[in-house]
Parts: sequence; structure tokens; C-alpha cells
Amino acid sequence: MYQGELDFGIPEPPRRPKKPDRVFFGVFLQAGDYSRFADCQSRLCDKCGIAGSPLIPERFHVSQQHVGDYKRLRSKIIFAATRSGQRVVMPAFEITFRHARSFPGRPATRGRPAKHPFVLVADDGPVCELSGNLCAEMLREGLKASDGFVPHLTLAYDQKLIPQLPIEPISFVAREFILVHSLRGLTQYDFLERWPLIAM
Repeated sequence: MYQGELDFGIPEPPRRPKKPDRVFFGVFLQAGDYSRFADCQSRLCDKCGIAGSPLIPERFHVSQQHVGDYKRLRSKIIFAATRSGQRVVMPAFEITFRHARSFPGRPATRGRPAKHPFVLVADDGPVCELSGNLCAEMLREGLKASDGFVPHLTLAYDQKLIPQLPIEPISFVAREFILVHSLRGLTQYDFLERWPLIAM
């Protein structure tokens, strides 16, 4: 038996994508909001037959802008994104969700099942203003950004595509926004920078 065929009981490393470093701006829930949103997650997933991968409450956040996915995260990207965030000043605000739906996500490929984010869609208002302000500052720094970005909170990933449906409104107060480095495939977030929103 060759050395490479021996099983030493060492687990396989997690499968990671070709671009494992993702950077984005997000607004995270406070610990006091976890249980309400976890209950909402459970009810909606049961109702819609979502049996895929649920997010743990500590990872619940409202995505604001996607900076990019990279093979290797360079300091110039962090520098430009940080400068973008520094110039955005807003008061704290409430984010309300009245609808849930699936986003297209990743289609099935090479035997891998489809992976569609099942999300809460944020109402228009200050949360969209924050996304728009970040977009303008990112473009000013030479980063790519979307002026049509839809702020959302991902509850789970599943093969099903769920059309938009109304839900009982659920809200929380945004008190800061964060520049996040997501290590894709490792379910790990590193907070690179964070900016408080002015107290209400």
C-alpha cells in the first residue's frame, strides 16, 4: 500500500471555491435580536419546505454591498473599501422585513446541487440609502458596486426556488455597519472595520 493510500483518520479539508476570499459590507444583528429572527427562520423554512443549510443566528446580517470575490485578498482592496466606509455617515435606523423569497444563487453544475439563498427582503428606506451611499463611495474609490443592490438577510441555502411571499413584519435597529472578510468554504467571518451609526 502506498503512503498516499493510508488512512490516518485526518479529516478531509473543506472544499473551497477558486475565489475563497469574499469582501462585503453588512449590518449585523445584535445578540438580543437573535432569538426572534431564529424563530422567524424556523417558521418560514418549515412553511416553505426549506431543508438545506440554515445560517446560525450569529451570522445573520443584512448585506449592503458586495465588494468582490478574490483568489487572494490584496491590501489595496481593503484600503479602498475602508476609505469608502469611512466617508458614509448616517444615523441609526430600523430595518423592517415584510417579504421572503429565494435569490437565484448558484445553479446545479457538475453533479453539485443548486444552492439558492432563501432571504428576507428589506423594505425601502434608510437601509437602501446606506447601500446607495456605499455604492457611490466605492465607485469613487475605483471599486465595483451596484446601485440596484437589494439589501437582504439570508436565512438558509436550499435547492428550492421560493417565489416572493408576504410575512409578518419583523424589525431590528441597525447600530453599525461592518466591512467583512468572508472565508468561503470555512463559514468564517473576519470583521476588518466597523463604523457606528449615530445614536437615534
